[in-house]
Amino acid sequence: MSAGSEPLITITDPDQDRYARLRLMQGYNQDVIEQARLMVVGAGALGNEVLKNLALLGVGYIYLVDFDTIEISNLTRSVLFRQSDMGRAKVEVAAERVRQINPDVNIIALKGDIAYDVGAGIFRQMDVVLGCLDNRGARMALNRTCWHVRRPWIDGA
Repeated sequence: MSAGSEPLITITDPDQDRYARLRLMQGYNQDVIEQARLMVVGAGALGNEVLKNLALLGVGYIYLVDFDTIEISNLTRSVLFRQSDMGRAKVEVAAERVRQINPDVNIIALKGDIAYDVGAGIFRQMDVVLGCLDNRGARMALNRTCWHVRRPWIDGA
């Protein structure tokens, strides 16, 4: 390959490659997506949508953090939860559903409070932290930790 030329694109059978359409985008690299380590903080309505989309993209490693359990009010806005899930931990159910969407995604469910139960060492392993939170206190704690460990944080509010 000469200097400045584009890398060759490997042609795969689109019927056997779930990411075939994504690979059509110039510059798209599924290998980078498959090696990415993302933390999603919050498994409510916004977290559900983010998790679904990350699973469909084939993100390699997702660390999911939430302390809450599923209530009936979650069922009208959370695509990953069912009525039979009521009372269960959001992270547990969301992780199961992500694995059903895409078994190639490695999802680690951490049930706990972002301000007290998740150490800086876990944050340091992340490429990006996605905040899907519904309260200011948790956002401030997440901001503080991400700033401290120098990891990018995207707030979904």
